[in-house]
Amino acid sequence: MGGRGERGALSPPEPRLPVLTGRAWAFADDLAADDVLPARFAALSPADAARRLFAGLDATLAGRLAPGDVLVAGQNLGWGAGGPAAARALAAAGVIAVVAGSFAAGFSDAVLAAGLPPLEVDAPAIFHTGQRLRLNLEAGVIANLSSGDRLPVRNLTEPLLQALRARLGR
Repeated sequence: MGGRGERGALSPPEPRLPVLTGRAWAFADDLAADDVLPARFAALSPADAARRLFAGLDATLAGRLAPGDVLVAGQNLGWGAGGPAAARALAAAGVIAVVAGSFAAGFSDAVLAAGLPPLEVDAPAIFHTGQRLRLNLEAGVIANLSSGDRLPVRNLTEPLLQALRARLGR
């Protein structure tokens, strides 16, 4: 419920974050921003760059990404130059969230600026490519619908929740 203003009226309810469901694309530790989007494609529009995601790792991967997919990686995700362009390309490809053990300095900010939730968990290796994930941002839990495993999101601070509500809230 909303709080009461001076005249006793209820204030509008705070926007709620949607529960997101998507397919995981899992990567190991130390996935660089340049691995996500090679630097030679950084100047392209986000839509064009989205077609070149992961080109240095697997030239066919960008074509297999689908709207609603979730990028999952280990520790130090997004290190090096090119984070903002990589994050914008992920968003343009329809990725709905980025989950990692930890983010390199500045990459979580770039992911958030691109409109995606940057979520940290303690054991991202329990999520494997192709598994279905449910991300309940309000509850701070990611459930692996394929295995039944659940992990708490450890970086959902109030400022991050407010930023996500402003971008994704309904």
